Amino acid sequence: MYTPKAVLATVLAIIAGAPALSLAQNSLMDQARALFEPIPEAPTSMEGVPMTPQLVALGKAGLKLFIDRGCAACHTGVNVGGGMYAPFGVVEKPGADFLPPVDKGRFQVTSTTSDEYVFKVPTLRNIELTPPYFHSGKSWDLKQAIAVMATSQLGQELSDEEVGSIEAFLLALTGEQPQITYPILPPGTVDTPRPQFLRDGGLSGPIAEFADNHSA
Repeated sequence: MYTPKAVLATVLAIIAGAPALSLAQNSLMDQARALFEPIPEAPTSMEGVPMTPQLVALGKAGLKLFIDRGCAACHTGVNVGGGMYAPFGVVEKPGADFLPPVDKGRFQVTSTTSDEYVFKVPTLRNIELTPPYFHSGKSWDLKQAIAVMATSQLGQELSDEEVGSIEAFLLALTGEQPQITYPILPPGTVDTPRPQFLRDGGLSGPIAEFADNHSA
């Protein structure tokens, strides 16, 4: 069983044992460290969303609606959401398909009454690429999801035109997907830390010493 610290130690040990690595392989050390570093705090307003030409052309009206109607109160920051928990059904409970009675959200973890039907506010970046929507996965239609959120969270009935405008804004948040080429690590050496079972929730021996010396 590996912890993040153990994974980092193993990757760094393999890299350290290879005298000549490609640029891609050398960058793996920085990538490995970055995986376990704190994520910088995201902006707390819609100013974190860049006004690209696509956004201006397709969704400027939708962005204004998104802010004016109150969507941006929860969907904030560079990821347009993902930074808080909120009840699903603030104003009006959605139907059982979208909010199954047996799924009480964070309550199932905390057993706190105020956490009943509370869920993480989803990020909206690339939302067109990530159906189905809602924690129940019952909506495959982005326009339907927008309408449900407006009535259940804001108590507002949006016109078809308004739903279409907000959808245009959300579609404009679809970014170019990265093409990831995974580097091939050089073979391990006799000094490469071997997998170890964790007994006390931490590392011990050479692998812990290696991680401590190379993770700073």
